[in-house]
Amino acid sequence: MKYTFLAASLLLAFPAYAQSDDDDEPMRYDDARDDDDTDDELPAKRKKKRSRDLRDEDEEEGEREKVKSLASLDDPNVGLGGDIILGLALPESSRAGVNPRFLFGVRFTWEWGRLLADEFLREMFFLDVMYSYVGSKEGTALVNTDTNFHNLTLAPALALPFGKSPVAFYAQVGLGLNIADTNTVVGDEVLKLSGTKFLFQYGAGLRFRPAVVADGSVRLQFRIEVSRFIRGYMHDMYFAGGAGLIF
Repeated sequence: MKYTFLAASLLLAFPAYAQSDDDDEPMRYDDARDDDDTDDELPAKRKKKRSRDLRDEDEEEGEREKVKSLASLDDPNVGLGGDIILGLALPESSRAGVNPRFLFGVRFTWEWGRLLADEFLREMFFLDVMYSYVGSKEGTALVNTDTNFHNLTLAPALALPFGKSPVAFYAQVGLGLNIADTNTVVGDEVLKLSGTKFLFQYGAGLRFRPAVVADGSVRLQFRIEVSRFIRGYMHDMYFAGGAGLIF
């Protein structure tokens, strides 16, 4: 009886010992992998999701670039135009004071801001190439001086549009040349002189560009401006207006 009880106890203890050994072993999962696994060893679903995410990122980037590139295609304007300038010039006299005179000129405009992709910046920047003429005559019938001023300037400008309206305020500075031809008459004798001086220009004004056609590809261009021209130690003030077309 004693030996029978001992044998039964051993038979019951053996399965319990085997089960405790199995419990100590960590459970493995099918999707577990080491850090050193390559991309080819990823499960098929993970690889597929990763590829889809990369493709979506590429498509979004392509859409953004497409929107930027279409900005220039949607703009009907080339940005080239010209206008005629008329106004009042107040050239400074060597005898002090000013001598009011009529001003005439022509101007060519290049809206180089249309090279930019941003819609707002495209309306802000332009460049003027301008020629203006002012004649001045002083003295008496016997002794007088007749001077003709020819100004040639290159002036970039910065415009600030009023919302979506065709009106904008602008300021500009420029450089150029002042060519002066002077005829001095003393009785029957005439003395002719000519010279060229460096010219510095700055000013501000308002610019109006209403559309002529529905798509805006042709616009009228009106300007009202005040400019100052510095030639040597002389300071000339110009009040002018311009009218023309821009494409």
